[in-house]
Amino acid sequence: MAKNDKPKKLLVEGQDDLRVIPELIEKNGIFWGNKKEEAIISIQECGGYENITSDLIYTELQTRGRTHLGLMVDADDDAFLRWQSIRNYCFPNIPNLPEALPENGLIINTPDNQKFGVWIMPNNIIEGMLETFLGYMITEQGEYLWEYAEEVVREAKNKGAEASKRTAERRTDGKERAREGRGGEGKGDR
Repeated sequence: MAKNDKPKKLLVEGQDDLRVIPELIEKNGIFWGNKKEEAIISIQECGGYENITSDLIYTELQTRGRTHLGLMVDADDDAFLRWQSIRNYCFPNIPNLPEALPENGLIINTPDNQKFGVWIMPNNIIEGMLETFLGYMITEQGEYLWEYAEEVVREAKNKGAEASKRTAERRTDGKERAREGRGGEGKGDR
């Protein structure tokens, strides 16, 4: 096991996941740790879903001392197809995976008695991503702040600031998908 690796590891797609997960954990009353060495779990950013491969999952499960391995990925356009892809990657090493991902995510024991978990953003069912999940957390009172942030981003872009196409898509899609999930009105708590 690498020096900063922990027995518990979470594989995520990107930098946003890497930064947001510790914050969400702490906001739910679980101490994350003040330094990387104190973190309750190591998180590995994989540089996109396409890099979370069968070989990577196998290698992580074979890592000496590994007790838990989790995957957190975006559904993007289809949560069911994303699950099928993950299931196919894992099936040679974890043959007891269900045909459909449970609505509340998956945590099972592998044949080697390790915990293996999967969460597909935003909620294991619908299309979306981390930003969609976060959009659900915007309360009615926070809607004004969200709209203000979007206005500031538009103004910055009008003054020449650049954002990648993917960043802009994620910002817009996350908000719109969250609104659709709340009945299309963009208000309410979740």
